[in-house]
This record gives sequence, C-alpha cells and structure tokens, in this order.
Amino acid sequence: MDNATFTSIDVGSNAIRIKILEMKADGTVEPVYQYRAPVRLGHEVFLTGFLAEEAIEKTIAAFDGFREEIEKSKVHVIRAIATSATREATNGDDLVKRIQSSSGIRLERISGGEEARLVQLAVTRKIDLRDKIALIIDIGGGSVEFDVVEHGSIVYSNSLRLGTVRLHETFLKTDIVSDLQVLLLKTYMSQLLESTLDAINENEIDIILGTGGNVEELGRQIGVSPKAEENLPPDVPLIPLRELQRFVREISRLSVQERMKRYDMRPDRADVILPASLVLAEVVSNVIGARGLYAANVGLKDGVLVEMVDRFRNSWDETSEKAEIIKAATALGHRYNFHAKHAEQVRYLAELLFDQLEPIHQLSAESRFLLRVAATLHEIGGFVNPSGHHKHSYYLIKNSEIVGLKSKQIELIANIARYHRKGFPNGRRHDHFRELSYAEKQQVTKLAAILRVADALDRQHKSVVETLKVKILDGVIEIDLRSLDACLLEQWHLEEKGQLFTHAFGYSIRVLVNGRKGEE
Repeated sequence: MDNATFTSIDVGSNAIRIKILEMKADGTVEPVYQYRAPVRLGHEVFLTGFLAEEAIEKTIAAFDGFREEIEKSKVHVIRAIATSATREATNGDDLVKRIQSSSGIRLERISGGEEARLVQLAVTRKIDLRDKIALIIDIGGGSVEFDVVEHGSIVYSNSLRLGTVRLHETFLKTDIVSDLQVLLLKTYMSQLLESTLDAINENEIDIILGTGGNVEELGRQIGVSPKAEENLPPDVPLIPLRELQRFVREISRLSVQERMKRYDMRPDRADVILPASLVLAEVVSNVIGARGLYAANVGLKDGVLVEMVDRFRNSWDETSEKAEIIKAATALGHRYNFHAKHAEQVRYLAELLFDQLEPIHQLSAESRFLLRVAATLHEIGGFVNPSGHHKHSYYLIKNSEIVGLKSKQIELIANIARYHRKGFPNGRRHDHFRELSYAEKQQVTKLAAILRVADALDRQHKSVVETLKVKILDGVIEIDLRSLDACLLEQWHLEEKGQLFTHAFGYSIRVLVNGRKGEE
C-alpha cells in the first residue's frame, strides 16, 4: 500500500481547525500538520441571522492558506465541514460558494445529528466504552450536542442552542459580568436543559466525556490525571465538579483581560470560557451520580479523519452504520409514541417490494435506505394529531436530528413520509416538494408509492402478511401475499393506496393471497 494523506477542516462558530494525517505504507497513521485559525465566524450571526462580511473574508483567507498546505502535503482526500453558524446563517450558501471559487475546496454544512455521530466516532475510537454507558457533551460556539452512548452505540442524541459564542453575545457581552447577567443565563439554561437532563437520567451514566476547545482548556486549567483503575488514556484528565464550580465563581468575577493574564488564555477563549463552564457545571451537577467530566481531547475533525481513513482502507462497516441510523430513527419514533410493530412491519414489506420491483424503479441502494427510514417514521405525526398525520410526520422528521443522516437525506425522508397517504406529490401546491430537483422529485414519488403499498398491506397493524412475492406482468404488478389471514382489509385499502403506484410506474396492482385471488 502506498502512502496516503487525508485532511479534515472543521469550520466552527469560534474557530476554524485543520488537521492533516498521513497513512504510511505499513498502515500506521500520524499527524503531519494541524492549525487553529482564530476566525469567529459566529460573531453576531446568532443575533442577526447573517454571517458578517469581515468574518467571511477571514474564512476565505484561511481556506486559501489551507490550500497551500494541502498541495504541499499532496493530500488524497479532503472533507471540510461547517456547523451551526454556517448552518443557521441566511447567507451560509454565499460563504460555501465563495470558498469553492477561491480555494477549490467544497465546504459541507452538516446537521447536528451528523456532528454528533462524528464526535461519537472520535471519542469511541480513542476511549473504550464497550462496557460503559457514557454521556458525551460536545460544546461548540453555536450549539451543544448531547449523546448517550451505550456499549459504543448512540441511544439518545439531542442538540441545544447553548453554544458559547451564542450565550456570550446574548447574555455576557460586557467586559465585567454582573451577578444578574449570570442569573439570567442560568435561568435560561435550566429551562432549555430540563427535558434533555430528564432523558439523560433515564440511563445510568457511568462516565461523562466532554469535547471542544473549552473543555480542553478546562482540562488544562483544573484537570487531574485519571486513576490507573479507570483504564483511560493519560491525556484524558478528569475535571472534578467541585473544581469546576469553584472555577466558575472565580472567573465570573474577572474581566476578559484579567482571565487572559491569570490563566494564560487567548482572547477568543477568555471571553467564552465562562458560558462554557456554566453550561458544563449545570449539566454535570444534574446528572445522577456524576462527580465530574473527562476532557476527551478529540473532536469533530478527528471523527472526520477516522471515517476517511477507514473508508480508504475498506474497513468501514456500512452495515453497522445503517443499523445505527435505523436505531436512531426508531428512538425518534419512540419519542413520539409511534406504533413500533407497525413501523417494523411496513419497513420489512417496503424492503421486499423495493427489491423485487427493481426492474421498474431502477433506484439505488441509497434510495432503498431512505425508504427504510421513511417507513420507520411515516406515522410519527399521529403524536401531534391523527388527522392529517402525514403532514405532521413531514414537519417532525424535517425538524429532527437523526444521527448519521445529512440534511438533504432528512429532507427526502420527510417528503417520502409526507406522501405515504392522501394526495399526490404536487410541486404547485407543496413548497417542500417544489424545492426538490427533478431527479429528487422522481425519487420521492417512486419511494412514496412503494411506501403506500407497504403501509396498505399492514392496514390492521397486526403484521398479518408473513412475506410476499412480486411478478411484473404486462401492465400489471401481481403481489402474492403469504398469510394465515384473508387480508380483506389490506386488499380494500390497497385499492385507494395503489393509485400513486399506478401514477408513478404505469402499472396497476393485482393482489393474490396464498396464490389465490380475492376470497377464493
């Protein structure tokens, strides 16, 4: 194997980080370059909704510098990602285009769910969590990601707008912070954190791990080395809760300049260390049994590199990755009290239909996976209101974070679920469908048509269909159900639900039950 070089770029709200790794011919990996550009892209964006022109220009200049290092290191694979500031900004697309035009580097705006997955990947690759239930807190400039990881898999994930730059510019922008400002911030945090902490405490957390520049700074300032029996790497210090609370009281009385001088901090760390410490102290003090948190000393950029290297080595486990996403979608379904058995049955039937209908739909394996997730979540809108629940399903899916899925994938899944019943996809009446590309509209329509058939075949919500076989005939799709039930309700429901299928594929549907038609 020849040497290969990989670059990850993390465009955060408080700084931009680049890391370049080289994989040697023997498979060993070592860093060859890393740099932190002090560009606060999130400055004022959480108040105005716009990236400032000065911050955009500094970001472009940083990328131009990165391009020189990338060419010098002869990098094979690059992934540049942007988080909440660019994700939320109205002019985020403009930044992406200008970076591409100037440096040739494509910047990808990732969802909070993808952010959580990559951080979890970095942490679990460094620290063995297979026999633990861990809470991972990734505290950034715009948001904080919370992941509960059980035996290496994410079982709960949530993203809250409690990022350090956001809180600093909203509550603590004065040089000297008053007790009232801190009280207001604590009240705001408590309200926002309440349901997340309740969900976290449903698990018996063994260890809390923090990531992000502020956590690393706290580890440097007040961290203590882990004990031998804790079986942790030596560069994963414990930040004791009592020390953290003492540190919060201390720095809240100091100006930014005084913090810089006393603790040897950079200016863009000294101002946001207080909101970061307040958030962490609030969370850790409310997690049952917690005595502190550990600074993992890895982050988003490291998770990106882990995945790139594994994919290059062909050691990336895509089957496990997809299973984790289905698990995350199922957890979302439980949050909205969905009918789990029905969702599982519809997913199973949709998979059977998709595989056997491949000659007429000619869709990719990626489409099959989107269908699986949509089938899992198609009825969660019933939590809002059973009437029109397909519309509510669209809204809930579109506005949820599903770990492992990109924003575009979530948008497509939401559209597929939206059309699992009632009207046909309509670009004139439905803005969310009109905004899709022509190819995406075709994809959504075909997958929604298959989902409707699968949903109709579990009309009773009793999983009466054991399996099915499809025959593609001249203008007719024959679906032979294997069941101990006559499936009368399923057949009746399919007369209505099959109309979109005929519209999408030009085939009518004929149903057999155990090789027989109707009630024979």
